[in-house]
Amino acid sequence: MLLARRPLLLLLFLGCDVSLAVSGRLTLRLIVDGAISLAFVPFFCLAGLAVVWRRHPRVTPRFASVGDAFFAGFTPWLVWLTVAGAVFGLVPARAFGSWFFPMLISGAVPLAWSLRIDWGFFRETFGRPQHAWRDLMIHRAIEWIGVGMYFLGIALWYDVLPGLAMKLGLR
Repeated sequence: MLLARRPLLLLLFLGCDVSLAVSGRLTLRLIVDGAISLAFVPFFCLAGLAVVWRRHPRVTPRFASVGDAFFAGFTPWLVWLTVAGAVFGLVPARAFGSWFFPMLISGAVPLAWSLRIDWGFFRETFGRPQHAWRDLMIHRAIEWIGVGMYFLGIALWYDVLPGLAMKLGLR
């Protein structure tokens, strides 16, 4: 159960932000729905970590403890999600347009902060500091490509393919 603690905390924060963005308040139904809908985020994070972990056969910590410790690097994102949730909750939806790009650009701060934390994690955990940047890049590539493909896959499945089928006369 150790592995699930911090990924579930991330899902709680994501679910709360979904609830605040959609309704301006926290509701259990929207929090759970948001958390389930965004469960692919920790999934791909753990998938990337598993690949890096397997590349280090001399590593003695179990994957569960390594995975839980790795999610401590999400602290900058949790802080950012809290601020974003406050903005979502306090700013009326009709006025949110002027807040969108500043919030999006402000995401560079937790991105840089978490990259630094994760680089230190890979350096310390696997005991091969000379490979920390490579491990970080492998992890990020798997995580971000997986997340991107998930989003694109949904868009292709629900938006692009039906339109393409109609144009080809298949529907």
